[in-house]
This record gives sequence, C-alpha cells and structure tokens, in this order.
Amino acid sequence: MLILHTSDWHLGRTFHGVDILDVQARAMGEIVDWVRRYGVDVVLVSGDVYDRAQPRTEVVELLNTTLAQIREAGAYVVLTSGNHDSPARLGFGSRIMAHGGVFLLTTLEGSARPVLFSESSVGGVTATRVEVAGEETGGRTAPQLPSTGDDAAALAVYGIPYLDPRATAPLLDCALTHQAVLGAVIHRVNEDRASRGSPASVVMAHAFVTGAEATDSERVVDSGGLGTVSAQVFAAHDYAALGHIHRRQRITETARYSGSPVAYSFSEATHAKGAWLVTVGEKGVDDVVPLDHRAGLRLARLRGPLESLLSDPALGTEEEAWCQVVLTDEERPASAMERVRARFPKTVELRWEPDGGRASTERAYSARLAEATTTEELCAQFYQHVRSRGLTAEESAEIADVVSTVQSRGVEQ
Repeated sequence: MLILHTSDWHLGRTFHGVDILDVQARAMGEIVDWVRRYGVDVVLVSGDVYDRAQPRTEVVELLNTTLAQIREAGAYVVLTSGNHDSPARLGFGSRIMAHGGVFLLTTLEGSARPVLFSESSVGGVTATRVEVAGEETGGRTAPQLPSTGDDAAALAVYGIPYLDPRATAPLLDCALTHQAVLGAVIHRVNEDRASRGSPASVVMAHAFVTGAEATDSERVVDSGGLGTVSAQVFAAHDYAALGHIHRRQRITETARYSGSPVAYSFSEATHAKGAWLVTVGEKGVDDVVPLDHRAGLRLARLRGPLESLLSDPALGTEEEAWCQVVLTDEERPASAMERVRARFPKTVELRWEPDGGRASTERAYSARLAEATTTEELCAQFYQHVRSRGLTAEESAEIADVVSTVQSRGVEQ
C-alpha cells in the first residue's frame, strides 16, 4: 500500500505580502500528478491545510478542487487540522465526505477512531471510518471493517489534530503540556489498535517533536519546552506522519516531517520542498522515498555593500528571484530599496546590518537631542538616528525651508 505524506499546505498564505495562491495551486497539481504516476493509495495531510481560520473563498475553492482531483486520480485522503486551521470549519461535513473517500479528522474525540484500509479480495484498496458505537450515519450504523477474513484491515490510520493543552488537558486529566496531552491520546490510540489485532498503523500528528529543525515561518507553539513532544510517544506505531515544521526531515526512521510544499520564509531558501512516499507492507513500513516539488518560489539571500550587489555580474541569475537583501555599508545608503529593485525587482525584504555593527562611540540619541539648539538640529539628529547617516546638503536645505515656512505661518497667525 502506497501512502503520500504531505502537510502544512497553508493555502492562502502570502509571501511578504505577495499573493502566491497561483504557486500553491501548481504545488497542489504536482501532488495530484504524484498520485497518478505512482499509484498512491492514500494521501495524508498532517495539519495546517489553511493558513488562517477563515480562508478566502478562492482558497476554499482550491482545496475543494485539489481533494476532488486526488480522489479522481484514485487515492483516498486523510486530513487533520493544525494550529492554523479552525477544526470546526475544516471538519464541517466530515461524515458526508467520508462516504466519498475524504476523511476529515479534526476532533479530540475522533483521535482514537481510525480510518481502516484493506486490500480487497477483488483488487484495489477500500477504506472506512470507525464510528463511535451506536452512532448513526445516513440513517444506518456506519460500517466497520472486519478484523479477520479476506478484507481484514491491513492499515489503521489515526489522525490526531493539533490539540491546545489549555483546552484539552482538563478533558484528558493530564498535565498542561503537549507531551502529556499527546501521551494521553496515544494511550487511547494504542488500546484501540490492540483491540483490532494490532494491524499496521500510521499516526498523524501536528506538533513540535524534539530534535526537529524549525524555520522562521512556523507559528511558535512552545513556551519553555512545554510545547515539545518526544518522538518516543509514537514508537509503538509503524509510521508517524508529522506536521507543523516546514522543513522536510527525518526525526527517526519512522517519525518524519514532510515539510511545506512551498517555502514561506527566506530561512527555507535552500530547502528541497516535497513529500514522503511511504510503502506499507504486512509487517509495517518497507520503504520511505522523498519526492521533490518543482513548483515553488525561487528565493535568494543577498548580502554585501550596495554598490557591490548592483555591479556583481555573478548575481545575474538572481535578478528573477524573490530576494532578501542585507546591506553591509557603514552608512545606510540613500534610496536603498529603489536602487536595489532596479536590478532585483522582486526584492521583498531589505535590511541594513553594517559590518562590525554600529560604531560603539555613537552617543545615545537622547544625549544628542539634549544638545540640539535649533529645530533644524533636532530634525538632523532624528534622521541620523533612524537612518544612521547624516543629512545631505540638499536634504538640509529642504528641512531649513520647511522649518522657515512653518515658523513664518505661526507668526502670521
């Protein structure tokens, strides 16, 4: 059975204020292509499907289209909510969608109710969601796969959404930490799995697992170590499909982050974006292979004096990239963004970090203001403070003219 592990789509997210929904749509198209090319049976999306709790209409439509295309390509979908999602909104219609092969797992109560997959005796893979005993769906009790026979469950997928300890710890009667909350949920999961004869199992979780290498684009959910979780929590299961960290990485052989399909910060400029293709056999995971996205943002991080960046012929390949530029000039250059964008038009972040830092002999701003005796000197000190360079002769003349005009109008009044 082939599983495609992906996560952190963050549909609707912008990149430094730039709408990149078209880039995200191309990445979604690649996921659909992978399903067709490799014959994927199940696509797992481990949280942060949307970037915000109330996504725009066109963002919802992109998800709708993507899920439909994945199903048309032949794969089931199991999707959990992350810390960016609204569980109630994302999970709306989950019982109805389950009949169409899209399983939305967004509640604490449903964490220990797996989606069971079996390899049918007539070929292909079938799936069903385990419902609470006695729960009615569509006027009849929801079907459950038998634990023995030709259609016995070959794989159980447990979807654990992002669980805020402040809301869930009291319900689980555990400590107010992610470690305690996930530990309590996994205990329930383990009991359910054992009751089904311990089939091969995959756990989906949206959390910060100890040892993960984070990026600048995740929303921090940790505070003093209370938000981290040990990978040992998932050790009893064949694979942990993790979400939340945007860098694809292996924590253990069986616990991995797929990362986001698109880079959402310049700290991800060198990351290979993609997913994991997981092969599950009778005895668990047989193979895990990385798949790389071709769609995405081409990012560049440039650093150096302004004139060097503008004249360096080696940087010609970066002229079409989305750029983060760090200027190291001793003084902040005038009209820096305008000049940088003349060569690198997709510059979205500009910083000034002079080599060696600011001069240590520079006196405090308040002390320099105290010595100013005229309005013009006050203005000059302000510009020196915010730009770390003095006024040009032309700028000084303009300020003097403005001050003179304002003062003369005050006398007239």
